[in-house]
Amino acid sequence: MGFLSTSASVGYFQVIGSLDSQEKYQDLPEKLAAEGFRSIEQSADELSTGWVQLDDYDCSDFTAPDSCWRDHYLCFSLRQDRRRIPAVLLKRQVIKLCDKFLAEQPTMRFVPKGEKEQIRDQARSSLLARTLPTPSFNDVIWDTDRQLLRFCSLGQSTIDSFQGLFHQTFPGLRLQLFHPLARATQILPETSREELQRINKAQTENILEQIEANRWLGVDFLQWLFYRTLNSDSRYQVSTPGPLLEKQPFTAFLDNRLVLVGGGQEGIQKIVVAGPQDHYLEVRAALRQGKQIEEATIHLQQSEDDAWKLTLKGDRFQFGSYRTPMISPEKDPHDDPHAEAAAAFFTKLAAVEEGEQMFDSLLKTFLELRLGEQWSKEQAAILQWLET
Repeated sequence: MGFLSTSASVGYFQVIGSLDSQEKYQDLPEKLAAEGFRSIEQSADELSTGWVQLDDYDCSDFTAPDSCWRDHYLCFSLRQDRRRIPAVLLKRQVIKLCDKFLAEQPTMRFVPKGEKEQIRDQARSSLLARTLPTPSFNDVIWDTDRQLLRFCSLGQSTIDSFQGLFHQTFPGLRLQLFHPLARATQILPETSREELQRINKAQTENILEQIEANRWLGVDFLQWLFYRTLNSDSRYQVSTPGPLLEKQPFTAFLDNRLVLVGGGQEGIQKIVVAGPQDHYLEVRAALRQGKQIEEATIHLQQSEDDAWKLTLKGDRFQFGSYRTPMISPEKDPHDDPHAEAAAAFFTKLAAVEEGEQMFDSLLKTFLELRLGEQWSKEQAAILQWLET
């Protein structure tokens, strides 16, 4: 799903590197066009990857400023067209060509290995030429002021393709996953960051090590929120910068779906709990056995009409199926279509940033407790509750 859809999965990255002048920012559309998408419909190529416009997935022209710029947001999409041949179809075509080869070579009883490889390549090429490519689109919203980039996909192969093309397009820049410890560091005041680094379990600055060594952050956060969901009024206040006013109230709670993982005699076990629950007895039993909440659906609400929902991936703090309130700007038949598109974008962006601000405020509330003297008392209360 695209960024402007009601629901979209979002992965977060920090853009590392600097663009020193306004002139360099003006060069970005030209760089996008240089790696623009090229159609393979009239060829037998298997894959084509490139950039297209956010509002027009068939256009890779970024000449006009409004083709990719929305204020200080650089917006574009990754398009990938791929031809896929069903294995059964390929096998049938290979058998057919092998039979033809043996018919033309009556002295042979079987197709030599070298010939069979050539036949397989021939079969694959002929089927590719007759197969229409299947397109996929993933939107990119790059906040050049904060150097925060949102990418609308959580699939690892798609992320790998995106990162590779981004680095090829912008060789002076690199993408760094906005992992839980980085997010926590950003939302905490300077006075608390030293304590956070003290309990940082990673030995190096390597991003994968930062993620793996600090999985405790997502685990503790989700278990704490699970406990708060069932033992508090779930009320919080906005405490981080963003479009919402400071101290604006909101509610936050877990519901609908939780994924727990843990080791067992037969290896890693995963439990998915979905749908209405009776006091989450199954989840509490799993937590008592040492399993951990790895993923959960979080609801954020200001009112019944203003509700956000996301499935938090606890290891990387990615937002799966991030749903914002349905907010449609008023339309007038005399309005400029480009102005309408811009209005729709900024309306959606505001809703996305409001949800992110509430999530960061919720996370900050947890971190202040987790890094403070009261955490041992809170942790003891959680463990005692699980045992009841």
